[in-house]
This record gives sequence, structure tokens and C-alpha cells, in this order.
Amino acid sequence: MIRNVTIVTLVVLVAVVLIALVAGYGNLSRSILLGGIVGLLNFVFLSKSITSLLNTDNVAPVMLIFNMVRLIVVMGALFVLIYLKLAEIIGLSIGLTVSFLVVMVTGYSGSGKKS
Repeated sequence: MIRNVTIVTLVVLVAVVLIALVAGYGNLSRSILLGGIVGLLNFVFLSKSITSLLNTDNVAPVMLIFNMVRLIVVMGALFVLIYLKLAEIIGLSIGLTVSFLVVMVTGYSGSGKKS
């Protein structure tokens, strides 16, 4: 399922970036791509964290700390991209939203299927 979400997210993200490029928004398209990649990486690490958490008998404090560190790293990466003017806030928001929506739609559509 994670591989499917990753592939679909990349396809949709490339389509949105190409639409922005064709429309003449070069900086915005780069920001959308960066935001989508950050969102996708966040999803992949979150899914690995949840999978390892569900495979253990007790919740290790290390897992809780790892999740907080992951969140701080994502926020730090977004801050650095904005501070160094490598990305625009609107583009990052669009990229993160595209990534989030694909995860939500793919998860919802896959929830009705039997494993």
C-alpha cells in the first residue's frame, strides 16, 4: 500500500508541476515539487514508524521521541526552504496538500478492499 501511495503521489505531483510550468510559474512549480517531496518523505517515515510501533508489544519512549524529531525535521526543512528563498510558501502549501490528498484518497479507496 505504501508503495502504491508513493507512486500515485509522484505521478500526481509531476502532473501538477507540469501544469504550473506550462502556465509559466517556474518558481511556483519548483516550490510545489519541494513541498510534495517533503510531504511524501514525511508520509513514508510516518508509515515506517507506525508499522514498527504496531509490531511491538509495548510503546517504547524512543518511538515517541522519533516522531517528535521527525516533525521537527519537517518543520526545519520547510523553514530553511522559505528562509533561503528556495521555495514560496504558496507552492510548498500546494505540494504538501497534493501529497496529503493523494494519501487520503488512496487510503480511503483502499480501505474497502479485503487484504
